[in-house]
Amino acid sequence: MSSRIEGGCLCQAVRFEVPAEPLYQLLCFCSDCQIVSGSQSYASYLIPLPELKRLRGEPVGYAVQSDRGRRNTRMFCGECGSRVWAELEAGFASVNGMALDDKTAFKPTHNHRVHNAPAWCAIDTALEDLPSS
Repeated sequence: MSSRIEGGCLCQAVRFEVPAEPLYQLLCFCSDCQIVSGSQSYASYLIPLPELKRLRGEPVGYAVQSDRGRRNTRMFCGECGSRVWAELEAGFASVNGMALDDKTAFKPTHNHRVHNAPAWCAIDTALEDLPSS
C-alpha cells in the first residue's frame, strides 16, 4: 500500500487521509476559491475522489455551479467552519493543502486560472500553468 498522510479541520472534528502522491498540487485563482479561502488563491491538493478517506466526522456540503458550469460541492466542518475539501463533478477531490497535518507536504507545482488573480497578486511564474478545460 502506498503511503498516506492525514489532515483535518481547525477543531479536528473532521479528520481525513489522502495519498502522499496527489495528481496535482496547485494554486487556484478562480473566483470561488478566492471567496472561500479569503485570499488570492486556494491551495489545492488534487486527488481522485475515491482516494479520500474520512477518518472522523461528517463535513457539511455546499454545492455551487462553477463559472465553467460544473457542479462543485465545498465540504466544511460543521463545528468550526473550516473548508476541508471540494468534491468536483469530474470525480476529483480538491483537498485543502493547508489542512494537511504536515504543511510541508503541500508543494505547489501548478497555477490554475491565473487570469482571475487580483492585480496586486504576485504570481509564481516558476509554476506550470494547469490548462482550463
